[in-house]
Amino acid sequence: MAKITFEIPGKPGAKQRPRATRQGRIYTPKETVSYERTVSVIAAQHFPEPLKGPVKLTILATFETSKSWSKKKTAELIHRPHTFRPDADNVAKIVADSLNRLAWADDSQVYEIHVRKVWGNYAKTVVIIEGEQDEK
Repeated sequence: MAKITFEIPGKPGAKQRPRATRQGRIYTPKETVSYERTVSVIAAQHFPEPLKGPVKLTILATFETSKSWSKKKTAELIHRPHTFRPDADNVAKIVADSLNRLAWADDSQVYEIHVRKVWGNYAKTVVIIEGEQDEK
């Protein structure tokens, strides 16, 4: 079983809905494209080739506490659930889409996804990918 862990520094991203121009052209927002590119560049170092077989994906999104909060409030919230936007499913979607055809050949290989959003001292996203190599 292969287990690969890597960290994406900065505020966790979230998959945004496609947008449309007045002329009807559909496009992906630049923030989404930029974050997906960042994830792909970081992940590419760990995947010489896509995993084969079933894949389990675990994502820990840590959101930085506000500098304006008191030390007491900050201490109370560290490692506690982050219940604000972005939604956990959108955090998972942007990471999974970034890793498709890089960490695994097809996203149908992902059989389990765990996502946690918590408060922390600095913003980051930790991604853990566990692959069970198929013998086929």
